[in-house]
Amino acid sequence: MKKYIVAFAISAIIAHVAFVAIFPKLIMVLYFYTTTSAGYEENKIYHVPPINSSYRKVVLPGPNLLYSFCIYDISEKPLLIEAKVPENTYWSVSFYDSLTNNFFTINDRDVKDVARILLVKGDADIKGAIVVRAEDEHGLILFRTFIPDKNVIPELDALRQQWKCEQTETYLFD
Repeated sequence: MKKYIVAFAISAIIAHVAFVAIFPKLIMVLYFYTTTSAGYEENKIYHVPPINSSYRKVVLPGPNLLYSFCIYDISEKPLLIEAKVPENTYWSVSFYDSLTNNFFTINDRDVKDVARILLVKGDADIKGAIVVRAEDEHGLILFRTFIPDKNVIPELDALRQQWKCEQTETYLFD
């Protein structure tokens, strides 16, 4: 009987470790597959319309937030993210690798006017930009903007239409 309990415990530990190691990668692979097969391109920013009760593409979405996202691929060139930060409301941008790990986040308390972020693989020292080093060539960038009042949604939406998420070869900024 003891050897069955030991065998079961060892099997459970192996299954748990395998699940923890594989599940995050599986989530991102499925996410990348569904978004690219739906026509979303890498290194391009997309803006989700305001959330209502029927929207379920994001787990437990916040109806008081506007979401934008960029699926990134920095295997060939760095990625430049530029976003004018909205005034008088919460704003953030978070970077996730292909294992769903959040490796960098910045918000409106860190940047007051325009966030200029260069996402690179490896080392870089760039003047005029926040340099974010990614361990992984593929991942997701998620923007969140708090909606303080429904009347400002058009203004916030117009602002986020100006945001950029694109590959670049330019390394010097003013």
